[in-house]
Amino acid sequence: MDLLLCLCVERGAPISTRGGFFLRAPWAGGPKVAAVDEKRFRFDLLVALGALLISGVAAGSSAYQTYVIRKQFSATVWPYLTFITSSSTGKFFELDVDNPGIGPALIITATVTRDGKAINQPSGPNVVPAVGAALEPERAEAAAAEHESHEHGHNDMTASTILPGDVLPAGQKLELLRVEGKFLTGPILANFHRVSIALCYCSLLGDCWTKRLSDQAIKPRSVRSCSATS
Repeated sequence: MDLLLCLCVERGAPISTRGGFFLRAPWAGGPKVAAVDEKRFRFDLLVALGALLISGVAAGSSAYQTYVIRKQFSATVWPYLTFITSSSTGKFFELDVDNPGIGPALIITATVTRDGKAINQPSGPNVVPAVGAALEPERAEAAAAEHESHEHGHNDMTASTILPGDVLPAGQKLELLRVEGKFLTGPILANFHRVSIALCYCSLLGDCWTKRLSDQAIKPRSVRSCSATS
């Protein structure tokens, strides 16, 4: 069978055969195909951007939930140290550090000063605690006054140490100093403003605070870490 092929010069014109089959040139409909491809590309881009946005929102929501959970948990292990003093002129003077919080306080640093100078005492069972060493001038003054008066009263001072690594449980307090007797209580009450104690402590989660005896602020001060304050 003879096949008559008619080629048309005009772009986009159909190619026909006697058998009734029609073929179209490869370039036929070029602009329309390009427009379809461009629309498909835009649709795919929008889908990708939407998926990226949803993924970002999900990640942000997860991070916020983690933050909220940590905050809620940190509230259950929150320590709160404060100094408490009680006294009666001529009778006694007492200084305590109290933890009315709901979590243990991990003592990282503890410094005792007198007139701004640190009192460094070696550790040991027979060593006078730093708080007691800071009040040695008052003890000497009390002993001299008692000797001159020829009175023999009850004059006693009990001091405790608080060292890095100590833990003060929630709801408990530590007696740092107790003084009894009129010859000793008077001088210590008159000069105790020269003595200061600075503590830096952390919670079980690593949140840290500082508390100073000489600081008038009621609340402990939050710090990034105790190493930054040393």
